[in-house]
Amino acid sequence: MPALVRRSVRPILLAAALLFSTIHLQAQEKQTSPGTLKIGFLMDSLKVERWQTDLDRFQKRAGELGAEVLVETAEGDDELQLRQAQKLLTSGVKVLVLVPHDAGKAVRIVSAAKAKHVPLLCYERLVRDPDVSFFIGVDASAVGYLQAFVISQRAPRGNYVLIGGSPSDINAKILHDAQMGVLKPMVDRRDIKIVSDTWTKDWDPSEAYAHMAAAIETTKGDVTAVVASNDGTAGGAIQALEDHKLAGKVFVSGQDADLAAIIRILDGTQTMTVYKPLSSQAKLAAEAAVAYAKGDTVKTIAAISIGNRAIPATLLAPVAVTKDNVKQTVIKDGFQNLETIQKSLPKEKWPQ
Repeated sequence: MPALVRRSVRPILLAAALLFSTIHLQAQEKQTSPGTLKIGFLMDSLKVERWQTDLDRFQKRAGELGAEVLVETAEGDDELQLRQAQKLLTSGVKVLVLVPHDAGKAVRIVSAAKAKHVPLLCYERLVRDPDVSFFIGVDASAVGYLQAFVISQRAPRGNYVLIGGSPSDINAKILHDAQMGVLKPMVDRRDIKIVSDTWTKDWDPSEAYAHMAAAIETTKGDVTAVVASNDGTAGGAIQALEDHKLAGKVFVSGQDADLAAIIRILDGTQTMTVYKPLSSQAKLAAEAAVAYAKGDTVKTIAAISIGNRAIPATLLAPVAVTKDNVKQTVIKDGFQNLETIQKSLPKEKWPQ
């Protein structure tokens, strides 16, 4: 990450200005027979590629530590997610790991876990409740900053379209605030004009497509850049651009480093994505969950203030990925496979 980016990121959730923290388990890790400890993992959805990656890595590490992971997926249904939480709590899990659909409504899950004296760890999306035991994720403010910063460097003037994530996802709002932190001075100078600024229910690419198509129609195709908040919304926007013969002529951001996004970046229709170290995040989350399940202490060097309580947290730093560093980032880390990418592109577009 360029030094300018590192100096400019200002996390809005941190009690201390830290982007990295490392979990240190008080007790030594040791292998036990599978199923000794039960961990409940409540997923919002598995429709987006990155969430399956998170789950796979989490289960692998938890299994290595002798824990059994019971998984429930709500697919965007808040009432179902609450029932799934109650089911897992009744089944005897020692800890709950939660990716909430709606962080506001998920306070009920936090209360249910507290009533059962079960620690609750928030993964990626924080429920702003002081009874949350632990949070692990990537600082969303830093992600939003990178998206807007990289795009604004490529397109310092022109018409901008902002395609936000789900209005029920607190991270979507943090992303938007951080994006605007970069773009507002440019708007005030009249260097850029935001011609469309929309939310996308449940991060649905088809909604992003509709938002982009409407913006193209309103501006008669005069769009310079699209700040899309993840790779799914970027994909929907790019499809609309392709339908209007504008793909590759408009700068587009993303997030998650999905395979399709990496291929679009190398193909020239998407400008950048934000890579988050999901393997490390999932591994650390599994280690923290097992520690809580055993009643051990999890030590961190970061915290998030909620009310009068500091929630222990691990926050990992995101990385901007463009066609120039695909090989040095997502491929080097094993997050994406070089051969798979090469099969999808002509040789002249392979990552260097």
